[in-house]
Amino acid sequence: MMSRDQDWRLRLDLDESTDLDGLVGHVRDRPDDLEGEARSVLSDDVVLTHDDDTFFAYAVNERAIDSARDAIESVLRSEQRKGAIRVSHWDENLRAWRQIDPPLTPAEEEQLRQVSAVDHARLSTAADAESETRTVMCVTGKLIRKSFERQMLAFAQELGLQCVIVEHPHLLSTQVAFNLTGPSSSVEQFDRYLKSEAKATARLDPGLIPYGLP
Repeated sequence: MMSRDQDWRLRLDLDESTDLDGLVGHVRDRPDDLEGEARSVLSDDVVLTHDDDTFFAYAVNERAIDSARDAIESVLRSEQRKGAIRVSHWDENLRAWRQIDPPLTPAEEEQLRQVSAVDHARLSTAADAESETRTVMCVTGKLIRKSFERQMLAFAQELGLQCVIVEHPHLLSTQVAFNLTGPSSSVEQFDRYLKSEAKATARLDPGLIPYGLP
């Protein structure tokens, strides 16, 4: 199982609304500055997606998220768009995304810790009975993707979770995302199992790295 503290997230809030599906495509396959030909500049361990009007990039390490940022900023410059970029790292102790760039102010750091402490207390007193909704994602082999999806859906059913496969046209064929709703303890169990199984399937393809999106 891979610890979630290896997860990195980039959030882009644009100054004006735009076609985010199109922006995802432009970032994923932006023109080569020298040859003018479309090429993939991001590896499969970077996930590009969006939620309503907010653009996200997820990666398993800082180097990958920096590569995604370079590609995003290049597209924004070429399309003369502006927006605020924030890079965060998953803090397992706080169980929250901790903003790295721009750095949090001391007041914001304290607020994050207070919110995290309240969340921990709420989960303890509620005995994890409250439902939550979370999207988790991994990378798996192309040839086994369908059987892997069926396996994970069956496991979610065993845990009593509502589980829907996220279908985004801009996700690569090796990326699988699940939208989960149910008790936090069951969501955590699914997440751990997903990462474990994805890591096992990655042995069939050494180029794949499993990860999740809390």
